[in-house]
Formats: sequence, structure tokens, C-alpha cells
Amino acid sequence: MDVAYSPSTRKLLVRLRDDISMADLTALPVNPDQLFAASRTDTVRGVIMTVKGSAATGAVDRDGEPYDFVSRYFAPWVGIAEDPVTGSSHTVLGPYWAAVLKKSTLYARQCSRRGGDLLLTVLPAGGRMEIAGHSKIVMSGQFTL
Repeated sequence: MDVAYSPSTRKLLVRLRDDISMADLTALPVNPDQLFAASRTDTVRGVIMTVKGSAATGAVDRDGEPYDFVSRYFAPWVGIAEDPVTGSSHTVLGPYWAAVLKKSTLYARQCSRRGGDLLLTVLPAGGRMEIAGHSKIVMSGQFTL
């Protein structure tokens, strides 16, 4: 297990053991109210739970392609019990797993109920990265200025 903190995003990354399966991570019961109660300061705004992907732990897509890592993201401090697919959490996960796996392009799965696959590219300079995947419109509207 490893724990890392991103002060710029105020996200806490918790990496579970490599033998934890994708199914185990998906089924892991998490109580957002207990998370919120554990830290009522402004230090933590989200918790990322992640495990290394592999075929051996069932972390594969529909075509049998293994994910580099899988994750879940909880942010009850900002009113989000569990985010289905989170770009901002992957800005923490991408550099973390790129360093661990020594590769700049990563294939990831966020294991929420809706879930989603992401392709991440950690760029060599400037602390930037590219995030690609399919999207789902959950709200639309207009702003009047």
C-alpha cells in the first residue's frame, strides 16, 4: 500500500496492494459520510483509491486488453459521494502511475457504477497531460451574461 498527497489538488491517493482485483476495488464498500467526518478541514477535498492493472487481477477491458491501473474517486467534501469518471483525479493518477510504471502513455479504468476508460499521456514538460475517452452528457443548458 502507498499513500500520496497532491497539495495543488488537495487529493489523497491511496494505492492498494497489487493483488487486489478490479472486481474487489469495484465492490469495496465506501461510506462517503465517514470519509467526510474523518477530515473536516480543507486539507483533503477528494480520495482516490487505485490498484495496478493486470490480466491476473481481472483488470482488463471487454477485448481482454489489460489496464495499466484502475481507480475510484470520492469527494464528499464538495458534495460528490463518488464521481463516475473524473478527469481531475487522473491528473494526479497519471503522473503517479507514469513514474511507477516508467511509461508516459497509460490505459486506465475508473470503476464507478457508470465507469469509463481513459487514455492518458503524461507530457514531458510543463506538468501537463492529455486525457482522452468517451464522454456522456449529464446536463446541458445556457449561460446568459
